[in-house]
Amino acid sequence: MQSTALAPGLLLAAPPLGDPNFSKTVVLLAMHSQEGSLGWVINGTKVAPVGSLLKKAGLVPEGIELPETPSYDRHARVGGPVSPLSVWALYRRDDRLDHPEQIVLDNEWAGTGNRTVVEAIARGEGPREFRLVLGYAGWAPQQLDEEIRAGAWLPVAFNAQIVFGQDDDALWERAYAKMVGISPLAFTAMRPGRA
Repeated sequence: MQSTALAPGLLLAAPPLGDPNFSKTVVLLAMHSQEGSLGWVINGTKVAPVGSLLKKAGLVPEGIELPETPSYDRHARVGGPVSPLSVWALYRRDDRLDHPEQIVLDNEWAGTGNRTVVEAIARGEGPREFRLVLGYAGWAPQQLDEEIRAGAWLPVAFNAQIVFGQDDDALWERAYAKMVGISPLAFTAMRPGRA
């Protein structure tokens, strides 16, 4: 699947989008072509801290102590409504972990659903900087283009600082402020009779 200019990039949900799966979301769009599109909601519902999630899933081998780093402390999040049990790693590229199935986002960053990378992370041998998401967002051919034309999404350039930086519930607002230069609340009309 050959990507177009939209990917890699970010999709900022329009306020209000109306779809509860994507309300106030920031999507990392990894692939976009005539065959369809794939991305991950990076500020989806919190699941659990990555380290404890990997332990509860039985992926951390006995005797292994996971590093105490921000990546392991950060919450895994719901990455989208498609294949909600699939695990995706978004990470700073590392020659040891490069493989044909990774989706290259730029010279430094990539994403993959390859189990080898997730298992390396569970052994503490994976990339130092990463985030885990469960599931992904997918669009049929031309579907995303139609949603963008309808004003549901604001496409902006890929920004690693937004994707891998501070992880909090205000990410959507911060992404708008950084990438658009204005609060998303400026796009909402005031209702008549309200001050």
